[in-house]
Amino acid sequence: MKKMYTIFILLLGVFNLSCSESKTGTYSENKTEKNIFNTIVDTISGAKFEYNVAESTPDTFNLVHLFLPESYDAQLLNDKHPENIRNYEAADIFDLLFEGLVRIDENGKIVPGLAEKWETGKDKTKWTFHLRKGLKYSDGTPIKAEDFKTALLRMLNPEIISPNTDVLFLIKNGREFYEGKVKAENVGIKILDNNETIELELTKPTGYFDMLMTKVEFSPLNQEFFGKLGEKYGKIPENILYSGPYIIKSIGKRKLLLEKNKNYWNSSNIKMNKINVYGGLWDGDDHKRIAESKGIDATVVYSQFFSRTKLKNDMKETQRLSTGSSHYYVFNTKVKALSNPKVRKAIDAVMAGETRKEYGFVPEYISINEKNFSALAAKNGKTESESYHYKNIKELLDEGLKELGISKMPVLNIAIKENSIDRFSENLKKHLGIDVEVTRMSYKDLILKSRKKDFDIIENEILLGFSDPILYLERFVSDSPYNYGSYSNSEYDKLIKIASETKDINVKTDVLVKAENIYEKENPAAKMGYGEITHVILERPGIKGLKLVPYGGILYLRNVNKAK
Repeated sequence: MKKMYTIFILLLGVFNLSCSESKTGTYSENKTEKNIFNTIVDTISGAKFEYNVAESTPDTFNLVHLFLPESYDAQLLNDKHPENIRNYEAADIFDLLFEGLVRIDENGKIVPGLAEKWETGKDKTKWTFHLRKGLKYSDGTPIKAEDFKTALLRMLNPEIISPNTDVLFLIKNGREFYEGKVKAENVGIKILDNNETIELELTKPTGYFDMLMTKVEFSPLNQEFFGKLGEKYGKIPENILYSGPYIIKSIGKRKLLLEKNKNYWNSSNIKMNKINVYGGLWDGDDHKRIAESKGIDATVVYSQFFSRTKLKNDMKETQRLSTGSSHYYVFNTKVKALSNPKVRKAIDAVMAGETRKEYGFVPEYISINEKNFSALAAKNGKTESESYHYKNIKELLDEGLKELGISKMPVLNIAIKENSIDRFSENLKKHLGIDVEVTRMSYKDLILKSRKKDFDIIENEILLGFSDPILYLERFVSDSPYNYGSYSNSEYDKLIKIASETKDINVKTDVLVKAENIYEKENPAAKMGYGEITHVILERPGIKGLKLVPYGGILYLRNVNKAK
């Protein structure tokens, strides 16, 4: 259990934790002509289970994965109720089962999904998506524009606690519908052209709205099918209508068998008829044993598990990609004591400590215009030699409080996840004389508290990440749904607006760098760093099309095929 907890904390962005030493599971092998059976001790529950590794054939792909979803409901991919909280770790599996209007390709770029084209007006407040002709779910039921409306309205149901629901607050009356103030017909979602087009009216110009719509949660949902099943929807393979290239054929103990969706609009370009996923392997040694099994074509692992391991077969490392969750604390700038940037910067310097070494808010592994964004911003900004570890941070705090007319810093309440580690209370008292009350709560309650803006300082994170720096920086635009701290800077807003509208990558780069410089100067949040995780692909010779995507580090499986 200790091992499971350690890895769970690592994945949720609580940093500088070291994983517990692995306990080696027992292993036995019974070879047959077509497959082998591996018996392994489940290091989490202690229960024994078997892997029946299918034969590797030209049209079957066998993959060893760390995680399998807890449920298979697209709208619950990032739901933070306890029973679904781990689903995001298997986002690459969801990408095979469901597809939205637009999606991310193997290069991290936006491409058409179930919508063949889309457009927006000059003011970027209306986005129109035109569906492909003849779309069908896996059972042959037609996919209609109203199915997307059903999905979006379901995501605005307060019962679903997903950070991606906030994206839909950009839609006219989306937040009001979520709060129960208006009816569904008042939400800015229109169905046009005989149910083949969906138009979304936004509350403000948003030039990057199509990027936000790539989330798998926004894939279509058939109201009649969903209504009949209710809470049973997504629990078993038969209780799902698939819109992506694969369907679930069967679910076993630590394994998932996928089969090509013959009704998928692009099925002719999907090479593998079957994908068998073997997952739930927390121990690097167990993972190694399965990966060495006859029939396994590839495995994706964290380098932390596999760095000291060599496989006893012809499987070799082919790709390595570092990504991670962004972990930060939002300052409520409506709290008088936190409305001054000098006060926030002093607190940031203490809270972040040695974990904050990067410049600004955008992760250091993000690039723009083929250049490292963080390095560009740091070069352009004027930073002190020890900008993150001020020698005189108490003087900085006192100067900020004096500007506010406050003689003594009030007690601050900091809301954190129930499994997070308090690394700052003692240091805030020691270095700044600030008394802190820490409130622990579930991830679900943390999201709700953020939306209500009922906090002094609150923990937040971006789990799967983005490939474009604008999707990080837009969180601090005055009217962004993610601006939980009510930070406001007119120049910052102007820069993000220009970046969202321009088609000139040089202009976009320049204004985003300037926006990052403003963030660094004013500190609307205390950035704790990034839970950097390095994904590694190991595969047998002849495997093609398998790729790690620089968008959350998910494994792109749609193009996988085998050399003939």
